[in-house]
This record gives sequence, C-alpha cells and structure tokens, in this order.
Amino acid sequence: MINKPVTIVVIDSGIDVSKSDLAKYVKKSTSFIVNDEGYIAENKSLKSRHEHGTAIAMIIRDICENVEFISVNILNERLTTDGRVLIHAFRAALLYKPDIIHLSLGTTHWRYKLPLKKLVKEATKNGVIIVSAANNEGITSYPASIKGVVRVKGNSEINKTDFFYNNVFFNAPMGTKNIRGISELEHSDRAVGNSMAAAYITGHIAMNYNHKSTEVVEDFIEKIKLLSIKKECFK
Repeated sequence: MINKPVTIVVIDSGIDVSKSDLAKYVKKSTSFIVNDEGYIAENKSLKSRHEHGTAIAMIIRDICENVEFISVNILNERLTTDGRVLIHAFRAALLYKPDIIHLSLGTTHWRYKLPLKKLVKEATKNGVIIVSAANNEGITSYPASIKGVVRVKGNSEINKTDFFYNNVFFNAPMGTKNIRGISELEHSDRAVGNSMAAAYITGHIAMNYNHKSTEVVEDFIEKIKLLSIKKECFK
C-alpha cells in the first residue's frame, strides 16, 4: 500500500518544474508580489527568478520521494521580499491545509514577530508543521525564533542522510553534494547555508510523517529529535 504523499508548501523563490523531474512533484505554483499600486497581489504566471527554491525542492525530494509541493514564490532575483508579502503568503499557505510549511527564509524585523507568531500558533493547532531556517549571521529571525517552529542550522561535518538536534536547533548539511538533479542548476555551488539545511530536515520529517497519526505537532517533533540520535525510522 502506497501512503498518501506528504503535502509541503514551499514559500521561497518558486520551483522551476523544467529542472530534473520536479514537474511530477509540484501540484500547484503561485506567487505573491507588491503591485504598482502598493497592494499585495497574487500572480499565478510569475516564473521563478532564482534557483534557490528549486534547490530546496530537489533536496526535499532527494530525501523523501513521497511528497507533493505547493510552490509559493515571494522572493525576487536578489532573494528579498516585503515582510507583508511573507505574512500574506504564510496565511495563504494555511488555506491549502498542508502537512508541512517550509520556509528557508525569514525576517529580522521585530514588527513582524507578532503576526507570524499568530500564524504559527494557528498552524500547529491544526497539525501543520513549520520548518524554518535560522539566520545565517546568527541574528534573531522570524519565524525561526518562534516557539513551535522547527528551527534549523547548517553543519558542514555531516552527510545528507544524517542530522542531529542540539540546543533548540536541528542541524543538517549546509550544501547540496550528491543531491539528485542539482547539477542542472547553473549556480548550484552557491546553494549553501542554513536555508539548504532546513530542506534536509523537511525531507526527514516527510520521510516519517506517515507515523504521525493524530499526534499533536510538539509530540511528533519530539520523536524526530529521537531519530537524530538513533538514526533509525519508527518501527
């Protein structure tokens, strides 16, 4: 019996479905931008403007094939966005009722902490797991610093099949070595940092998601922490 695919909303720079075989995994693609009038608008035809989100999807897919992506593009070619767009995209992501919301990004602006905190609380209440990369410079960022979020840092000493939990952070590889399809990206050598590490953790969570049953998010994440020590799947 094949388990139902784990649905993951990837809020990033979009996923290029022409790369590798990602078209088989992307269920829906959309984008949110600030339009010329200063309002946040959905743009369903906007193409990916950076390879970042595609690398994220490749990592997750490499760790766990039984996934389907909803790609929400909010980043421009400089990998920046407006904090209001992040809030809007997060709110929209919840409407898809996913299993996981993945954010290899965040904001250091304190004014966005409260609205993001409310969204994280709503997500966890509804059984949605939030994975977020910590800031690469060690600056407090959101949603990674919000209670209930699976927060991730990169580690250059471990390989793609391994991860560990230490001092509130999950640690995973920070590069893309041996990831299927990564050579198709023009700048794959630049895909490095906490954002890549977060993708590995999302992949590992997805690998074990079918063992989640009706558990609350906090209890399920505690089991994932144990896997980082035992390095074995649930029985």
